[in-house]
Amino acid sequence: MNLKLGLIMFMCLAPFLVIMYFVLYPKNWRKKKFIFGIKNRVDFTMGDTEAKVEEIVQRNRKTALWIIFLEIIIGALFLLIQNITVMMIIYTVYILIAFVICDFPYIKGNSELKSLKRELGIESKGVRVADLKSISASHALDMPMLFIPNILAGVCMILALLYDFKVLNISQNSLQGSFAATLMAGSFLFMGILFVFIARMMDNMRNEVISEESEVNANYNRAKKKIWSDLWIQMSWLNTAMIIIFMIIIFIGWSEAGVIISSVVYMLGIFVIIAILAKKTALLNGCYKFENEYDDDDDNWIYGMFYYNPRDGRVNVERRDGMGSTINMAHPVGKIITALVALTLIGTVASLVWVGAMDATAIDVRVENGNVICHHLRDEYVIKKDEIVEISTGNNLEELHPVRIAGVATDKLLKGQWSVGEDKKVKMFINPEVDEYIRIKTNNNTYYINDNSVEETREIYEAVN
Repeated sequence: MNLKLGLIMFMCLAPFLVIMYFVLYPKNWRKKKFIFGIKNRVDFTMGDTEAKVEEIVQRNRKTALWIIFLEIIIGALFLLIQNITVMMIIYTVYILIAFVICDFPYIKGNSELKSLKRELGIESKGVRVADLKSISASHALDMPMLFIPNILAGVCMILALLYDFKVLNISQNSLQGSFAATLMAGSFLFMGILFVFIARMMDNMRNEVISEESEVNANYNRAKKKIWSDLWIQMSWLNTAMIIIFMIIIFIGWSEAGVIISSVVYMLGIFVIIAILAKKTALLNGCYKFENEYDDDDDNWIYGMFYYNPRDGRVNVERRDGMGSTINMAHPVGKIITALVALTLIGTVASLVWVGAMDATAIDVRVENGNVICHHLRDEYVIKKDEIVEISTGNNLEELHPVRIAGVATDKLLKGQWSVGEDKKVKMFINPEVDEYIRIKTNNNTYYINDNSVEETREIYEAVN
């Protein structure tokens, strides 16, 4: 199980590091609009300057290749970690760190090219050029093709609700009534709706001016937006396909292997879609000649990656590495988004620390003052003995086949709301390393609990019974 989950995390790391390498560090810089976030220009291909630019590009490209190679090797070594919780925490943090470190040669190359510009006496103009004549002719989003997969996703959401409310009895298993199907379908449906908004936003982005001829600008921007339109349509169909697959898995019987295989296929699908985007973008840019006197605002790009321009009224702008858009951090809305992203990252790290603390802290069940107290970092459940209507024991956790609805699942802890057989919603407080467990039913809830050993669990049962 550890290896399977580790492989999913590895699939989140290795393919995207490879994509980042080819996007951020292209081999033929002469055909690119931007080099390390610096606008390419005729000056870079003249005399001794061309050799200097070539040396900067190849040196940082080589450094990036070694960094990514080592990151993939280190990521593969993490598969050897036995404790699943430790593996997940380390992998999550490592993926964030690996993506940041992968950008270091890009940042270094950006600084070196800015220094070269100063040596050549080139100053960024800081202008913002718009071709108003080509605006109406530069939209390519096919909204019907984007809506169709999301309509299907909405149908799946309705089927999931009917299934959980037992209106639709396709099959009866421990997941029916737990709303696991509804939560799953709802999550993917939300992603599909988010794709629609992002696609619409990118289709309405200001046209890039590459020529004095409006027709050239319109054709280029239309083609570029068509590539991105295709990406969001493909992502929407992949998203809907995952909903259908997971619904089938839930309806015919929960399969852990099926979920893992489907997740790996999903990650590979995303990898292929992004690779196609990168290839098409490179082919498109190779078909046009970019006249470098337009939109030279290198100084507004921090390290070539973060856009900060108080004079620009746009909230989102196209990224200089060619992969989507980013926000203007100087815009009031951009500042709010930046703060939210920062809080999300802080919250992610804090959550990982909390999960690690939970896994490292032993559970404690005791009978005290007429109550059964389940303590783990705090009193999770306090079960009053006079409210207990049924109590029993078991000694084989694997036969329960518990399915998590909301809560924590580690090598040493199963906690939260779960579905167990006919008990669609139970409160779990289990150390999975101990097979003995107690089932307690009250007027309002059903609990599955145990302590840190078989003997301690039996003592609790005797004390309550």
